[in-house]
Amino acid sequence: MKHLLLALALAMGVALAACGGGAGTEEASRPAIAPRAKAPAAADAGTNIASTVPYLYNPVAKRDPFRNLLDEPRGGPGIGERVEGVCNEPLCTFDLDQLTLVAVVSGDANPVGMLEDPSKVGHLVHRNTRVGKQGGKVTQIQRDCVVVTEYFQTPDGKVNPNRVNICIKADKRSVPVLDLLQNKIFEAQ
Repeated sequence: MKHLLLALALAMGVALAACGGGAGTEEASRPAIAPRAKAPAAADAGTNIASTVPYLYNPVAKRDPFRNLLDEPRGGPGIGERVEGVCNEPLCTFDLDQLTLVAVVSGDANPVGMLEDPSKVGHLVHRNTRVGKQGGKVTQIQRDCVVVTEYFQTPDGKVNPNRVNICIKADKRSVPVLDLLQNKIFEAQ
């Protein structure tokens, strides 16, 4: 039993010495810290500008690295470019003044509108649906209007949004109303 306690005490002493557990060994093992050198002169500052200016990342016009590269469209239209060859939707073949709004379902979180082309064919539109030859997108669907926003780039480089409202046109003819009590038809005013 004495030999076991002696061996345990010796093992703990070796472990403490290896870890630097002694009081005097900790301060002796640290290297002396040299004082920091002063900043370089103004002539040297021009050559080492990258280390003094912090890096700021700007994600504008860069692709998302977490999205699949094969799923992204290639060579999409820039701002103000025509999208006749790029837009695959049938409403991109018509000008906005050729389209008429026929109906709107707006009581939902995702409102839906129906635009009618000149050949009297109806097309359902949601937000972000491409409409028109200029590549406009549906930005709002209101109770009686669909708002399409087109972007144009001026020669000086400014990007200007052009909002176009396509609204439901009220019929000019009056709708006959049947009065069931008097059994007469009246014209609504």
